[in-house]
Amino acid sequence: MTRRYLLLRLGAMALALAGFMAAGRGAHAADPATDFIQDLGGKAIAVLADKTLAAADRETRFREIFLSAFDVPAIGQFVLGRYRRSATPDQLAEFDRLYTDDVVKTYSRRLSQYKGEQLKTLGSQVQGDETVVRSQIISPNGGKPVSVDWRLTGSAGSYKIVDVVIENLSMRNAQREDYGSVVSAGGMDALLTGLRKKVGTSS
Repeated sequence: MTRRYLLLRLGAMALALAGFMAAGRGAHAADPATDFIQDLGGKAIAVLADKTLAAADRETRFREIFLSAFDVPAIGQFVLGRYRRSATPDQLAEFDRLYTDDVVKTYSRRLSQYKGEQLKTLGSQVQGDETVVRSQIISPNGGKPVSVDWRLTGSAGSYKIVDVVIENLSMRNAQREDYGSVVSAGGMDALLTGLRKKVGTSS
């Protein structure tokens, strides 16, 4: 699970850093896909900066941001993959709920680890049915930049994030691999039990 931990940690950092894109946008200022990511980051930064928010309120606010920007149903369908066909309607409904809770809680924790990095955008391009916004996380210590690609569906005014690719490692692919191995070994009930434990709920 080390790779997934790293991806989620960096993915949350990238989301927080998106609010600092203005300095690195340059010629891409009129790019609506880049504007979408910048706006998303600005909202995340506003939540981080509000010291009056209790932890539960912060998570609620971030959940609203996450659900408005990410195509959670599509990502959930992808990460569960072929195992959706053998799951019952009740199992699918619970998975969708637990998956959302898991990712929101994980991102909320990771966002608090922001340490002054900046994120520079490098433009966007259309790849099939998706638009990819390319960017880099720049360390304040002068370390090697980390590449982050935001994969979007939709068009200007209706973009949704379906994947974050960090150093060529796809978050949705990593989750699909992790979840698939659990279901393959113990069935859908094993995956749901693990997710309930992570998000702190009972069956």
